[in-house]
Amino acid sequence: MSRLVRLLVLLVALTGGGTAFAADPPAAGAGAEKGKFVLPRMIVAAIQGDRVVRHYALLMRLELAKPADAKRIEENLVRLQNAFILDLNDVASVGDSFDQERAKRRLMSSAARILGDAHVVEDVVFERVLERRVQPN
Repeated sequence: MSRLVRLLVLLVALTGGGTAFAADPPAAGAGAEKGKFVLPRMIVAAIQGDRVVRHYALLMRLELAKPADAKRIEENLVRLQNAFILDLNDVASVGDSFDQERAKRRLMSSAARILGDAHVVEDVVFERVLERRVQPN
């Protein structure tokens, strides 16, 4: 797959990709005082062969060990988002559906690596996973 396609997918994912949800999700970081951290919505592409076959719009939140850990998440949010987008694109590109359990394991591993502690993020919760199939031209 060309670098241009990967760059475009990453750009769409980081900018939110338009209106993927009917209602606006909570602001990023919402709920941090309760040990929950809402991530900005992410759009990932399922790439098989040389074409995009599906898009997934994801709304996720992180369950934190301590509410005070939200500051660590905010400080590393850009790095977390970049790693999560790569992980989610890899998961989305395997098979015919989005494997939430596999994605959760990958995201937990990336969070532990970036934050330097496996006990900051206790869980990744997928609040919404919307799929849109791409019609071949």
